[in-house]
Amino acid sequence: MKDEFIRDGIRGNLTVKSFVPATNIGKFDLKVEPHKKKITVIVKVFYRFIDNTQDELTWTMIQKSDFKRDTRRAIIDKWSDNYKIRCIKQGWEEFVMNIDFVIAQVNNPAYCQYVIEVKKLARYKSSGGINHGVTPHVCGVNNFANEVDITKNQEYIFNYKEGLIRAGLRSLLPAGDGDYVTFSANQHILPSSMKTYLDRFLAIVRMRRTSDVLGIKAYIIGLKGKNDGTFTHNLESNRATAIANYINTRITGDNFAIASDTSEQWAKDAVKFLKTRPRNHTTSGQDGGALIVIRTPNNVERTVPHKYIVMTHEFGHMLGLPDEYLGIHSNSTLSKIQLDRVWPVTLASTSVTTGSDRLRLMQDGYTQMVTQANIPLPNLISTTTIAKKPEARYAQQKIDEKNDLHSTRKRQLKDKFGQDNWIYKKYKNSHPYLSGPPLLTAISNSIMHSGSDIQKAHFVTIWSALCNATSDHLQCTDWEIIATT
Repeated sequence: MKDEFIRDGIRGNLTVKSFVPATNIGKFDLKVEPHKKKITVIVKVFYRFIDNTQDELTWTMIQKSDFKRDTRRAIIDKWSDNYKIRCIKQGWEEFVMNIDFVIAQVNNPAYCQYVIEVKKLARYKSSGGINHGVTPHVCGVNNFANEVDITKNQEYIFNYKEGLIRAGLRSLLPAGDGDYVTFSANQHILPSSMKTYLDRFLAIVRMRRTSDVLGIKAYIIGLKGKNDGTFTHNLESNRATAIANYINTRITGDNFAIASDTSEQWAKDAVKFLKTRPRNHTTSGQDGGALIVIRTPNNVERTVPHKYIVMTHEFGHMLGLPDEYLGIHSNSTLSKIQLDRVWPVTLASTSVTTGSDRLRLMQDGYTQMVTQANIPLPNLISTTTIAKKPEARYAQQKIDEKNDLHSTRKRQLKDKFGQDNWIYKKYKNSHPYLSGPPLLTAISNSIMHSGSDIQKAHFVTIWSALCNATSDHLQCTDWEIIATT
């Protein structure tokens, strides 16, 4: 059977033409060559350049040629060498398939899968979109589509990455309080079990804390418990220092972990929030330990370098991938995201937006494929989503309670003395309405949202086409998407 599989590839029989994934968008050809360990993804395009008569701007032949070259370069550079697809069927493990992308330009729109319609603008504008309701599909962009998008709010992406590190730490324990580690009574020396635990955290840090967010720090706050002796000298600071030193010997170069205390307000708020958790090992609990707080110092600019390029995003649509900035429109998609628990609860969308059957069917198809491929979904986070940190929620709750008390008291004084009485006025002026701390707004760094990260799920439509092309020889469960190492 394996030999016949190889021969079919040599004969050109392992192909699909104009494949449309379950999302019901996208269209591409795919060719499998087992003897070369290669999959080729081909998108046939026809370019249509539109002059700007209003600003008297016309396309020259050189400009058209440059745009075509830059489009191909931007797409190939971004999408190549991210993932492979390997066969996991016993005895077939040799087939680890590289993925090549081909942007095939045709001279007749009747033979293309996408018309790339490029308008010429005088001033920069980030715009792009695909009309899948016409044949051939039309990808509408402008002459800036291959340049880095300078309009994206990079602070929001920074917030998102910070949230991933914080959530990764907390999710190390089932209750979501993996940011608190405990010590035996009166001890500050790290046992081997704690070192193993911290190593799990550091694996998350190395994956999530990329060079553009090195300003994010881990502040370690040592705490006593009821089992600790009253007169143990510097126990809290010794615990914090021990953990910070261990982390910094393994994350070298920039003092990632910082031994801290509760002298600053943010630290006091973090400890207060810790005390509200069911697994209470704080100063009011039995076991002392250390709280690890992921935060960014105030003097660090919360931005990341601009990397989003419109054309690389639109190519994702050509592969059949939906936008991820419109929120969740499918119950199956919401269930999958919640089941995977990949994304922080403070960032993940938690409700379904209704009203768009097109988006619902698109997301249902996407969820179906990633479920079959046994990989997590990206987070389809709406651009209007506010990333509410638990600390901010706790602080807001306390502030709301104070505002309610003040409102009740003012109403009592007003009813008793009248609104012109000095007693009412004095109380009102000395108890203004309190506002909570600002909440972070975050957007995903996914290439199908607002950033540049390509995830496993973004190769699932290629995986689906591969399953189709090789169905006479293999099952879908025989193919697995893996990261390129």
